[in-house]
Amino acid sequence: ISVCTRCTTDIHFTDISKSAASQDNKAEEAEEEVGTTGGTQQPEAVDESDESSDKAKEEAATRIQAVFRGHQARKSMKDTETSSQGKNTEDSEPTIEQLQEEFRADDVDLCNAATKIQASFRGHMSRKEQAVSSAVKAAGDMMERAVEKIEEKVDDAVNELEGIDLTDPDLHKAATKIQASFRGHKVRQEVPEAPVKK
Repeated sequence: ISVCTRCTTDIHFTDISKSAASQDNKAEEAEEEVGTTGGTQQPEAVDESDESSDKAKEEAATRIQAVFRGHQARKSMKDTETSSQGKNTEDSEPTIEQLQEEFRADDVDLCNAATKIQASFRGHMSRKEQAVSSAVKAAGDMMERAVEKIEEKVDDAVNELEGIDLTDPDLHKAATKIQASFRGHKVRQEVPEAPVKK
């Protein structure tokens, strides 16, 4: 199985021996190139390392997609064979043995690809957790400031009430007037209005 470099969504099936031979040739060419440069390479620019990192992630994702698509293709072929034989089997999850048989642990490319994707996902989750924790911290700080403001206002109101002299005769007269007007208002509400006679 090989993945087309022009279209990452399609898998093209080729002769396995041809693809293995071409990979061996590429490895030999890379060894010769390292041999001619004396095993030393110039340090790459930062942009090139970012591009190579992105390219490595893309290759890892492509490799896993290819393996998964192969799994799906084999599964669909198996399903069509069983349906053509007239057997009614329930779709079930593959067993651990089937998965281990299909995704071999000694496949270095697949393991490296899975590791890169796992690292990217862990980084994503870590950044997400940091964003949530900073939002929670900001909300907590805002609540603390609001509580402090409310406590200040309560303290000011208490201090203002403590400053009132309850023995002041003018204060007693004002309170009596307020109470009398309120009692009159309540009585007028309770008594139904009598029709006005002319």
